[in-house]
Amino acid sequence: MSFQVRFNAATRVVNIGFFDRVDGAEKHAAVRQVAEKYGHLHPLLVLADVRKADIQMSLEERRALGSYIAHLPGISQGRFAVLHAPEYNANVVIDSAARKEGLALMEFVTEQAAEHWLIGDEH
Repeated sequence: MSFQVRFNAATRVVNIGFFDRVDGAEKHAAVRQVAEKYGHLHPLLVLADVRKADIQMSLEERRALGSYIAHLPGISQGRFAVLHAPEYNANVVIDSAARKEGLALMEFVTEQAAEHWLIGDEH
């Protein structure tokens, strides 16, 4: 398994960390786990860190995953901040597809900026 899902009780943010080689099955499993365990949270705030991920998916698989995420019950009304390396965004196709389908999603290169967008002045 090339991902880890954690809940930060202090910030109420669900963190998904992806690392090493990540395929479509693992991406789907991570999103389903978030939906099942945390989809009841309102608002659902998710920080997905793909800085250490080597995503092994075709462009079509990435587009399909973005659409899937945007319509998945428990996830579709959430806010997603995606943290990626400054020189390369391994998630750009997935993120673009999810945003096109209506998911509130922004991309960041620093964890501080991502958390500020998710939490705002509430924390």
